[in-house]
Amino acid sequence: MICAFCGYEFDPTQAPACCANCAMSGSCHMVRCPRCGYEAPAESRLSKLIKSIRRAISGSIG
Repeated sequence: MICAFCGYEFDPTQAPACCANCAMSGSCHMVRCPRCGYEAPAESRLSKLIKSIRRAISGSIG
């Protein structure tokens, strides 16, 4: 995942947990950037699938 704020690329499974005291308490699916702390929604499975297809297509062309 790439942070939309600072551009840092990181593995969302290794990102620190978002607000433990939040009313949503783990059900909001937010991911916090380990570099700047910006919180963004986790990537959906559909967007991951589209990215992997684009990488496969661009890899086979180049």
